[in-house]
Amino acid sequence: MLLGDAYLARLRAVLLEGFGLEEKLISDIKMVDSGRVNETFLVSAKDGKKFIFQKLNDYFSSAESIGENWNRVGLALKGLKVGFPDIIHSKKAGWLFHESGPEAYWRLTAFLPGRRPHQDSLEEAGWSARTLGLYHLALNLPKPIELLTPLDHVEFTNQKLCSPSDFSDIFNHYRGHPHLEAVTADLKRGLEAARQLPTRPSFVRVFLARDLVIHRDCKADNFLLDQNLSSIIAWDTVGYGDPLLDIGEMCRSWAVRPSQPYYRADLASAIVRGYRESGLKLSPDQYRLLPAVVRALALNLARRYLIDSLAEAFFKWDQEAYASPYEQNLARGRHMLDLAEELLNREIELMNL
Repeated sequence: MLLGDAYLARLRAVLLEGFGLEEKLISDIKMVDSGRVNETFLVSAKDGKKFIFQKLNDYFSSAESIGENWNRVGLALKGLKVGFPDIIHSKKAGWLFHESGPEAYWRLTAFLPGRRPHQDSLEEAGWSARTLGLYHLALNLPKPIELLTPLDHVEFTNQKLCSPSDFSDIFNHYRGHPHLEAVTADLKRGLEAARQLPTRPSFVRVFLARDLVIHRDCKADNFLLDQNLSSIIAWDTVGYGDPLLDIGEMCRSWAVRPSQPYYRADLASAIVRGYRESGLKLSPDQYRLLPAVVRALALNLARRYLIDSLAEAFFKWDQEAYASPYEQNLARGRHMLDLAEELLNREIELMNL
């Protein structure tokens, strides 16, 4: 994407004022597609160094702890043979630069080489899960690292455990909306699927636990593979939680395909095997909860997408594939409902991966 001269000048000014990167040393600034939530740019310097430069989404603007938590994760990983995008301190107070006037927060991190994993590769799924295990060990042993007021809003982390009322509340909130009738059947599906979630304490605790440090956004897009290194990026939502949520999010984003069967058990099994080789020690009973955890994560995404379909809102709208954000989010919501229903039907099979 080409940047206009005025916006390019603004970016250069922020890099100079906020992070001391002199304009004469910058060779190129390009917008990249990888940042779905934050506006993301690749900055190349004349000495060969590269940086990832981001304008944080407005949701994050008041979260002053993001930069410090990011830095603390990096310190805990020093010496570990995994990649981490080190955050660069602002010239002013803190790790983020507050741009006045437009009222924006900016972050600069080191660029990490690598590519997104191939989502059909069992080997790369297992390799990435082993990387997640190494991160979990480093962040939690001998004890969990201390984080500053971690961002804990469930809308940012997909860790909410849905209840039937979450779907009926959508109906009540958007009563009279022109698209509500088209979405009503989907809301009823979600309500029924929420009723089918387990209620036993061991399962509910997965969504309530706050005793270990986890990434909390372990979708496939946040992994990088290189010849000598594998990395996890996007540490905005790092916080306390249960490691099954990170493993479950890996399975949900990695093992899901757009056509039936929606859930690839072989990829999920590769993720579990990889994590077992290097990660925190989880019991067989914990791993047997994983299909229901993935189901709950999918159901929460369905809830969010259905809300977004009525609110006509999303971080990025694929205008080539969908006529409106409403249609895009409705399709996404229905896919997650399909996945949740399939996972319930296959739960006995998937519990024994």
